[in-house]
Amino acid sequence: MSMMIVAKNKDINPWIQNFKEYNKDIDIQIYPDIEDKDTITFALVWSKNDIDFTQFKNLKCISSMGAGIDHILCNTSISKDIYITKIIDTQLVNSMWEYLLTSVMNVVTNHYKYIFQKKDKIWNIIDSIKPIKDTTITLLGLGQIGSYAAQSFANMNFKVKGYSRSKKEIKNVTSYTILEESIKDSDIIINLLPLTKETEYILNSNFFAKVKKGAYIINVGRGKHLKEEDLLQAINEQKLSGATLDVFDKEPLSENSPLWNNDKIIITPHSASITNPQSVTKQIMTNYSIIEKKGIPHNIVDAKKGY
Repeated sequence: MSMMIVAKNKDINPWIQNFKEYNKDIDIQIYPDIEDKDTITFALVWSKNDIDFTQFKNLKCISSMGAGIDHILCNTSISKDIYITKIIDTQLVNSMWEYLLTSVMNVVTNHYKYIFQKKDKIWNIIDSIKPIKDTTITLLGLGQIGSYAAQSFANMNFKVKGYSRSKKEIKNVTSYTILEESIKDSDIIINLLPLTKETEYILNSNFFAKVKKGAYIINVGRGKHLKEEDLLQAINEQKLSGATLDVFDKEPLSENSPLWNNDKIIITPHSASITNPQSVTKQIMTNYSIIEKKGIPHNIVDAKKGY
């Protein structure tokens, strides 16, 4: 029995080190340098790839190296009887919350505007700061991370709304199952939705036409949630006041992308929440052990739902 790691252009040494410290006898093979395909029963996958999983006849489980799983679900070679699992980690949730808090306070305090003023050596006090208690935030997606962020913002006295397929009971958070109702009158809209056929390019011109004039967009979901050209148009037409983007349709973001040149857009390199190998080793190795014993692993993804 062997674990296969599929992680092109990623430093996997910390992962291997932690796995070996947890189980010194584990056999780890790195794709594409696989010595014996028939020994592979468990795969750990980092990003989208064109690997043909049918060549691994004894593969039982494919685990994401993070919370997202769209890079796995888009692979059509995966048999329906193979378990697909994701990472659920407190540290991952906390780091995303810290990123969102920083991004939101950047907007509330106008710091992002001062950063751009500095570039042009402009000394100008922006006095249109809105109190937290009067600022409305909508979170699209109320999974583990979204629910935690919604509750945390509510605890800070923000007005908080959330959108998901089913209503959620979160203290001081108004839950919606109709998208248009959730984004109405919101000052800041945060996207944390899973990427599915229904949510692909959901942040488009039609969406932006329904938001409050001057709303601010934060996208930490997936790059394919956002029509980048529609965002630029909405900002240029002053329908939106700006955006913070951590994920992009094509990564790394091309040097020729017009997103770089827009002063109202803050760009971070898909760094909002990075999986710490040490923090998630136990749950990955637990699932590996379960598969070894022909059991059912934890944190299974519903492939039909996409999350």
